[in-house]
Amino acid sequence: MNNNMHAEQDLQSIGQKSASSGQSVQLLQSLLWKRHDLPSLEHGRLYRHHDGFTLTGTVVASLEGRTLHCSYEVETTSSWETRKVRITLSSGTEEQSLHLERDDEGRWWNGDTELTAFAGTTDIDLGITPSTNTLPIRRLQLEPGESATMTAVWIQFPSLTVAPLPQRYTRTGEFAYRYESSHGAYQADLGVDEHSLVTTYADVWSRTR
Repeated sequence: MNNNMHAEQDLQSIGQKSASSGQSVQLLQSLLWKRHDLPSLEHGRLYRHHDGFTLTGTVVASLEGRTLHCSYEVETTSSWETRKVRITLSSGTEEQSLHLERDDEGRWWNGDTELTAFAGTTDIDLGITPSTNTLPIRRLQLEPGESATMTAVWIQFPSLTVAPLPQRYTRTGEFAYRYESSHGAYQADLGVDEHSLVTTYADVWSRTR
């Protein structure tokens, strides 16, 4: 399936959610990321709709000796607070999925199960992609030199296990940020574009289109 077909499917899915209100869906950016520490390529897209934004991506990667195909969709409010996360991960004949939702009271749910460890957290972090760094960057609206800390809902791959991850963002330039996690144990310098989508992520990811 080519990238245009993926984009059409995304627009159809997202458009169905806006059809009842008569609102349009706008594709803001379509891009490719290449990962440099392992074989991986992603086609990502950012959409704007009547009540927020949606990030979608399709990742093909070799991880832990397995070839993986991952599709995800992250819905946010107009202020970039995560509302829904949908992930489908396949390897060979095996397929697994994860659907999380965050309600208006800041509670996270996996189906009917409340994830109490994440109560009050706002951001999702998908470990297989740099796309979700955009969410706290846009939500925080830091000025150059400012920093902010938060705890993200971190989804690890290929296990799809979920864990809290303390994070810190520092805006180091107009289109530059420093990302830290686990209280500074991990650091990465990020370059972003006008939509705050990552263009470079240390020596791990870079944008090819």
